[in-house]
Amino acid sequence: MSEDLFYNRDRNIEGVTAPADLSDLNLTPSYGSQASFEAKNHIYDTDDFYFNMVPLSLNSLSATFSVAYSVSETNAQKLANFFESKSGSVPMELNIDNSGIYRAVSGVCSSYSVDFVNNQNMSVQADLVCNTAPTLMNWSGQTFTNATGSDWEGGKAYQEYDIVYTGVSSNKLNNFYYCATGHTSSLANSPTGASTVWSQAFFFEPDISQNASVDLKSDQLDYKNSFIQRFNTNTNIATFPIEYQFTNISDHQLKAMLHFLENKAGYRRFRHQIPSVYNRPKVYYCPQWTHTWKYYNSNDLSVSFVEDPLGVIPTGT
Repeated sequence: MSEDLFYNRDRNIEGVTAPADLSDLNLTPSYGSQASFEAKNHIYDTDDFYFNMVPLSLNSLSATFSVAYSVSETNAQKLANFFESKSGSVPMELNIDNSGIYRAVSGVCSSYSVDFVNNQNMSVQADLVCNTAPTLMNWSGQTFTNATGSDWEGGKAYQEYDIVYTGVSSNKLNNFYYCATGHTSSLANSPTGASTVWSQAFFFEPDISQNASVDLKSDQLDYKNSFIQRFNTNTNIATFPIEYQFTNISDHQLKAMLHFLENKAGYRRFRHQIPSVYNRPKVYYCPQWTHTWKYYNSNDLSVSFVEDPLGVIPTGT
């Protein structure tokens, strides 16, 4: 029996030195890579479709970076050996791309795969999971997004989607405002001015092609061998979730949207006006969103909103 068959299957490659850090390979993920965010919340329902919700922990918001690298066989070996050297449990520093959209964070590689394109080209995909980054311990609410905003100033030219910090609220998380249109700032159009052009609502316009599906939540009584009687014992029967797609948006707009969503941490409520048909304002929270790199300065973003029929935006953390 051949002795070379007896080895620990923790590693599948020998004779190749694993780099100390992923950055040592000097590789950039391919377009089509994704960053997915999901919040873990504890929710319990009450009457009239109201609900109470709290995040499960300080680490309730996690990120998974599904990245792909187009590489040679040599670099595919180095990547695979590097991921296996971390054993699925050893944290590594992740600096996902060179666009500056995300900060360097720490995470683990939960899985990877290798696609053999041809003799000289390989595609290595990996899921890099970051679930030990307590967003709520950061005063800005930003652990992943590389956008912090600056203090608002008078007489300054601001662009659409700029972010400013005001200090008007005792809760620092509530001090961020997002520019709805380009302008030169004044007291009148300041974040708290009478003619403000800044917003704390989700005002970003999605793609035109969207779908809103409303499930009218009536009760029913099924009489045996007879008819079904429907009736209502609750209010708020027409609440509905909504999903939006934003395609080909710039890095600047994307960073403002990611900042907004991460600041809400997957459970904090916000005001939103659906762009058409529905003319009553609503309160939502966003428990998950996914960003896809398309090409230079072009990104896709998908978001999932859940409506809170109580219609209250808490001011606390």
